[in-house]
Amino acid sequence: MMKRRWWFGVLSVLGAGLLLGACASASTRQALPESKSLEMENAVGMDSAEMAPAGAARGVLDAPMPDDTRRLVIRNADLALVVDDPAKAVDDIARLANEMGGFVVSAEVSERDDQTGVPMLYGRITVRVPAEKFDDAVAQIAQMGQQVDRRVSGQDVTEEYVDLQARLRNLEATREQLQRIMDDAVNTQDVLSVYRELSQVQGEIEQVKGRIKYLETSAAMSAISVDLTPSAAANPLTIGNWQPTGVAKEALVALTRTVRSIINIMIWVVLYIIPTLLLIALFGLAVAWPAWRLAKWALRKVQGATSSARSLPSKAPEDKATQTSDETRK
Repeated sequence: MMKRRWWFGVLSVLGAGLLLGACASASTRQALPESKSLEMENAVGMDSAEMAPAGAARGVLDAPMPDDTRRLVIRNADLALVVDDPAKAVDDIARLANEMGGFVVSAEVSERDDQTGVPMLYGRITVRVPAEKFDDAVAQIAQMGQQVDRRVSGQDVTEEYVDLQARLRNLEATREQLQRIMDDAVNTQDVLSVYRELSQVQGEIEQVKGRIKYLETSAAMSAISVDLTPSAAANPLTIGNWQPTGVAKEALVALTRTVRSIINIMIWVVLYIIPTLLLIALFGLAVAWPAWRLAKWALRKVQGATSSARSLPSKAPEDKATQTSDETRK
């Protein structure tokens, strides 16, 4: 009987926690009015512990709103610029982010072939700046070159943030109730059962806290990604429909490829074909010389045997003639 009452208490606690969570989430969504948005950036692969100081995140969340409602909007900015020197532009954008209190997420300067095959430097950089300086940073970066593309997107995550806070409060209340039940339990099996439930609730609490921390730290910083194209590749010299620089580049590329092919062939001949032929010749000589010596020795043996065989018939008649003359004398 006591065990049934104990399990009834556990189920009641869990059911009450879930019911309170649903009610709190529904009430917060209904009470959430529309207001001016705070700008935030959705960080990809961002380490929340290193994003920004906690005070910066609190500053964005605690910003005064007309109706005392805090809203979170995740924003992204992607720019495409044509510049004279992509490597220098990458350094300038990184310096600008540092001056604004931000940092560089990633930066890359690589060499790629343009449409005519000429290698040129291209750049790409992603920086994070404080959310309140987002628009200013985008404007200053756009002035560093010829802007060919600009995209700014936003996503309102206020509802998710409020729901997470309500869910966290209810999970923490459920955890406290389960902890009290486990403290009062005397049966080992009952203690283990409540401990499993408590561990599951604790895991959900950590997940909710992590998501809330991610949203809060994202509120403090915004990301700007910039693709940098060299002006020589984007703006070739044209005369009517004729591009003399393009023709010159194609001729230079063809010459370069021809010279490269000739040098490659010479390298293969000197480092591979000639040594390979020498090795084959040495191997053939090492095999052929003993074989030739053996064949020569065998030939001499055969010739000697043939000479001996030819000399035997001539000696036989002479011996017979000598014997006949001896008999005649007798």
